[in-house]
Amino acid sequence: MAWLDRDRTPVRFAIVTSVTSGVILAAIVRIFRTGVPEGTVLMWFALATGGVAAFSWGALSMIRRARKRSRRAFLLTSAFSQKYYVADFVQRVQSELDSEGIDLVLKVPDRDYDASAQSHHLGRLQDRRREYVGGIIFAGEVQRLRDDLLAFCRDSRLPVVFTDIEPFDKAADYPHNSAYIGYDTGELGELAGQWLARRLREKRRPRVLIIASSEHSNRQERCEKILRKKLSDVMITTDDRCGFVRSRAYDAVRAHVRQMDSHECLDAIFCTNDEMALGAVDALSRSSPVTRDTVVIGVDGVLEAKALIDTADSPLRATVVQDTHRLAGCVVDLLVKMHRGRTVPTRTILNGEIYEAS
Repeated sequence: MAWLDRDRTPVRFAIVTSVTSGVILAAIVRIFRTGVPEGTVLMWFALATGGVAAFSWGALSMIRRARKRSRRAFLLTSAFSQKYYVADFVQRVQSELDSEGIDLVLKVPDRDYDASAQSHHLGRLQDRRREYVGGIIFAGEVQRLRDDLLAFCRDSRLPVVFTDIEPFDKAADYPHNSAYIGYDTGELGELAGQWLARRLREKRRPRVLIIASSEHSNRQERCEKILRKKLSDVMITTDDRCGFVRSRAYDAVRAHVRQMDSHECLDAIFCTNDEMALGAVDALSRSSPVTRDTVVIGVDGVLEAKALIDTADSPLRATVVQDTHRLAGCVVDLLVKMHRGRTVPTRTILNGEIYEAS
């Protein structure tokens, strides 16, 4: 009978079998009191005891198995292809969850930064919500996805930790079973702008190229704001079509350099993630008087970028670090506390820092 399936309904199975066993025992006791021969009573008692033991063991086994299956958490990313920062974060989250006895289920969109692909995964997660203790979401295209995120939090009732991009404008907008922890993407841009302003303060009419993406647009906007405040004669060109892709950054830098006059100098490039910064470095490997003294700064702090900075023999001189080890630990700690019903802050902002050659 489907309604008494041990795998699908372990709690119902345990209750029904326990009640049935109790009825059998009650019947045996009644028979004993009416004077049935002792041998018959002992035989029925042995059969009932064995049945009770078998039913109880099976029911408890199924309940334990069901609980074990539910010790899983999901991580829904906004992008994954060639995104080493995301891959590093996923690896560290898996390690942190494993130490809590929780398995990680990774959900990756078919196309990076595609709201419809993320919405599809939210629907699948909603259908199987009983299998999870909660989850972590990197939201992409938040303007398009916001209603779906609200509906998912409301209907699933699972604890959800958002990171990377804040999906809601104010703390009051967050569903009661959700929270955000991560870096302020605009602050990361400000840190890069401050580093560049210090580096370029002796330059006359410094030229800066910003290689960016439409995602995390606050990074380039806040960087540009700082530069214009600190350097009154700065000349800034922004290309936000690169989508955090290394090859696109390479092409954008090469195209910009070709448009410059040979007597001009490109003083600095700010890339809003390290993958694009590495692409910019590749583009600068072709010698040109325009890029002879160009310096590059990125964002994220991936290992390849740090290693290149440490050589002190590359245009890449700094990166604004988002510490994946620290972030993963904080995210998992928050998720576990929410799962256990503890009160947590709705918004937690971590501080980024500059990594540069010593």
